[in-house]
Amino acid sequence: MDEEQDPAIRAFFGDFVAAFSSFDGDRVAEKFSLPYLAKGPGDACKVFNSGSALAAYFQSYLDDYHSQGCRECHYSSLSINWLGSECAIASVTWDLVDTAGTSVTSWPESYMLSFGSGKALAFATVDHVE
Repeated sequence: MDEEQDPAIRAFFGDFVAAFSSFDGDRVAEKFSLPYLAKGPGDACKVFNSGSALAAYFQSYLDDYHSQGCRECHYSSLSINWLGSECAIASVTWDLVDTAGTSVTSWPESYMLSFGSGKALAFATVDHVE
């Protein structure tokens, strides 16, 4: 484990929470490198090679979450597994909440992160299917 990189991972998720709260797909897409792979449940697997396609993908989710009453997100249960000194898998549980703090939806997800200039970017994510 590279303890010096832990602040970059925590900064990634802290900034992700702020980006999510903006409900701006472009802002969320800045947390990811290209190409980016999103693995969801079943056969759902998408690869993005352009920033505009990635921003549109995130915007569709943000719009859906907002329509369900979600106004912010929180993460918990951060677990980090290092893959050498340049990459890590960081797993969290997301909890999306409404204005009263009531959970709208929750799920665990893992992020494959790479590091450059002390900053973490995700190049792939996997939703954990229960």
